[in-house]
Amino acid sequence: MAEAPFTLEAAVAGRLWIQDTIHCPRALPPLSSAVWCAIMADGALGMDSKTFNGFVFMSPRGMPGTAPGHTEPLEGTVRWRWEQRYLPKVRAAYESLRRRDYASATAEELVSVFEDELGPVCRAFNLTLGSAVELGPDADRLSDFLEKRLGAEGGLLAATILHGADTETASLGRDVRRLADAAEQTANAKAMLAAGDFEGMRDSGDEPWHAELARFLGEHADEIALWSELHEPPWSEDPLPLMRLVRATVGAARRSSSQASARAEEEVRTRLNPEDIAEFEAAISLSRDYVPVIEDRARWQLKLMGALRLPLAALGKRLAESGVFADPGDVFFLEVEELAPVAAGTFDALALVAERRRQWERNVALEAPQTLGLPISWEMVGSFSSMARRMFGAAAIQAPTATVVSGIGASGGVATGRARVVRSLDEAEGLEDGDILVCPSTSPPWTPYLAIVSALVTNSGGVLCHAAIEAREYGIPAVVGTLRATELIVDGATVTVDGTAGTITIL
Repeated sequence: MAEAPFTLEAAVAGRLWIQDTIHCPRALPPLSSAVWCAIMADGALGMDSKTFNGFVFMSPRGMPGTAPGHTEPLEGTVRWRWEQRYLPKVRAAYESLRRRDYASATAEELVSVFEDELGPVCRAFNLTLGSAVELGPDADRLSDFLEKRLGAEGGLLAATILHGADTETASLGRDVRRLADAAEQTANAKAMLAAGDFEGMRDSGDEPWHAELARFLGEHADEIALWSELHEPPWSEDPLPLMRLVRATVGAARRSSSQASARAEEEVRTRLNPEDIAEFEAAISLSRDYVPVIEDRARWQLKLMGALRLPLAALGKRLAESGVFADPGDVFFLEVEELAPVAAGTFDALALVAERRRQWERNVALEAPQTLGLPISWEMVGSFSSMARRMFGAAAIQAPTATVVSGIGASGGVATGRARVVRSLDEAEGLEDGDILVCPSTSPPWTPYLAIVSALVTNSGGVLCHAAIEAREYGIPAVVGTLRATELIVDGATVTVDGTAGTITIL
């Protein structure tokens, strides 16, 4: 990758800026980055955000690790607050977008819908972020306790115990398996799948495939691939990538849900002193809701963003049909304030959009630094903030060698296989049973691929990030927070992943 000229203006150079490698691992076009920065401005994480060369960076408003205050008194458990107080508001913001008539709306009306709904979506999204902040202390209590009693391995044991019950995003993997089973049971669909006729699969009316596909797309409508990438269509808009995933799933071995959580809990009980058991039980009781809530709200984040995409996608299509744009996706290369004049026909943005697209393509090839501004290292950020350490992977790791890449052990076990370096979900279609997935980060739509691969390696994340949680759910080894695995590991190389030691050995 090319080095990036990331230079800060004087007004912000005196602050710490941290690249958001989980939610925004790649350079974004202007509209996607503007929406993400608008969400951050609402304040649940206590962070300001700014875009440099298309990459989103966050800066704490107070000292790193300072949690934002609550605007209303807390009551009940975190899970109760999520399900009874926050989720209804999130669902209402989502449904407000879903019920709109986009087919008959004019370009100006579509801009108005987006402008009207952006604020409610930002507020709803911040309810999902606030729920993660509220969950933090309970997760920290279990991790801190086990690290003090059992040393460095206590953190991974705590994370493994926390993964516990089944999650909303793991259910996505089962739904893809149901889709694959329906394809195998439908003669025409099975033949088209084998031939790679994905458009035929999409349009097939043969049962039971047709009904199962309709059910899947309805259940998972609007779930975009990555939180910040508003410019990328979800499966419900473009199901062809889903067809490729179904073909990969048909040939993959079936995996049952991992029992690692129960085994880790039992191991800890045998290793603790008797007088520590009561405190351990109390910490488990408080933290049981962590994974179900953290994964459910992650899925709703993606649905919110996918729904916000609806008026923009319709606007792009309308403007392309009228010759204003060369491609419907050009709309995402506008700034928010440019939408209305372009829709009204008072601003010709064709040349501007083309140049911005070229610049974005150059930005995607850049390597962004982990931090900017104040000379504070990434691992020092983790020492200030437990959330940064456990969710984002702000921890010290060993420098890579010619044969070993180090990261954070996030799901125990050892696996050897072919490394597949995949930088976006679109590239994942070639994954085969037993491959080792090496990627920047994952989000819920990546989850079905974890039923195919034998191990997972990511550039970003800590022991409580989405990738780590789902790897433990599927019982495969995982190393996260490597920073540069997608650059250091060659696609097709044979590697051994040790999810306990946190290493990837290139054979």
